[in-house]
Amino acid sequence: MSVIQWLQLPQEVLLHILTFLSPMEKANVRATCTYLRTLVDRPSLWKSSTIVFKSIGIYNARFWDTLQNRKICSVEVRKVTLKQLKKMASSLPDITNVRMDACLKGEILQGLQPLLNLKQLHLTECSNVTDHDLFTEILFFQHLTHLSLCRVTFSSVLPLTSIVLLQNLYSLSLHSKEGIVPERALQYILFRLPKLRELSLATGNMNKWKLSLCFNMPDNFVSAFEEQPCIPRLQLHKLELMNCRCASLSTNAFNQLSTLKSVCLRHFKCLQHEDFIETILLKLPQLTELKLEWAAPFEPLMCPIPLKLESLSLVGTLISNSTLVWFSKSAGELKSLNLNFSHGYDEEFVKKIPSLFPHLQNLYLSKSRLTEEALVVLANLYSLRVLDISNNLHLSPNAILAFRKMTSNRIGLILDRPMESVKYCC
Repeated sequence: MSVIQWLQLPQEVLLHILTFLSPMEKANVRATCTYLRTLVDRPSLWKSSTIVFKSIGIYNARFWDTLQNRKICSVEVRKVTLKQLKKMASSLPDITNVRMDACLKGEILQGLQPLLNLKQLHLTECSNVTDHDLFTEILFFQHLTHLSLCRVTFSSVLPLTSIVLLQNLYSLSLHSKEGIVPERALQYILFRLPKLRELSLATGNMNKWKLSLCFNMPDNFVSAFEEQPCIPRLQLHKLELMNCRCASLSTNAFNQLSTLKSVCLRHFKCLQHEDFIETILLKLPQLTELKLEWAAPFEPLMCPIPLKLESLSLVGTLISNSTLVWFSKSAGELKSLNLNFSHGYDEEFVKKIPSLFPHLQNLYLSKSRLTEEALVVLANLYSLRVLDISNNLHLSPNAILAFRKMTSNRIGLILDRPMESVKYCC
């Protein structure tokens, strides 16, 4: 088809084709003619895009007009001043999602106040601002549904309790600089945020009783802020514990967490944690996703137990053939298995994956010693749609091409994954 014929396609068809292009490819298409520039700037093509600003001060008025026409909703800021932040907020009034990797200082968040509809705020470096100043400014954004705070220092209980005024919160991440969150304050806010469904904590040296207290019904705790009604039960769906050294939770805590569907233990280094993981599997009947990422080795102590797991992630973890077989007997309906950067299992296990996990739709084997023979066997996973074989030095281009032909290209192969993309940090 010639270029002229291609341009004669209906706009709806062209727009659909453009959705498959990367931002760089869209930019190349945009530079060809006025008609395609108008199409590429359609807001529908950018609604899921995040604009990354490494330095806001270098952009001109035409640049801001282009982004405003695209109705950009999500931005990531690497380096910024208060004046530049105000410029971005006034130029892009449709922003609802802001991630700031820049080090917060003073009253810089005031620059975001023009964003009246801000719903997601992720701050990755809060070590240079006091918790009092931080929460005072965050409370301005009453429509927040997602809040992430990393490297924050909690000086006392009261500043943190002010979060209860953000009654629309759906997701909350608190990763303190010292790895400890005031348990009384956390307990207070968890039972006063009725819409909260996702929680991520860096628990550091919190012991069983302090962590359990966070998930127990609070007593008559008094806050300096207007009292919010206390809900009788938590309704969390996702829980992430980072740098956790706690080996258990109380029975009352597990009862409050019975609605959990996803649990992630990241950088879990407790040497006697098998009982904790198996207790999680036993006590949380709704669990469909389990993540043990960069964790201490896990060797089950019990016989297989019936699980509803659909997704299992064992990233960067020592895991044996026998443990993986245990999971296959416990979670026979598993649809996603992530073994990226894990070790301890061998090629013989990989060859058994089609028989052990026949319903897999997603399989991640980055940096595995995957041979051509094992790759051929994986073609027998008839429900598989995504296969990650990146960072593998044992597969030739010819072997990958042969696999594509064998599976009629029904499986999307991930062949390139930067090492830094799997480094988990706040």
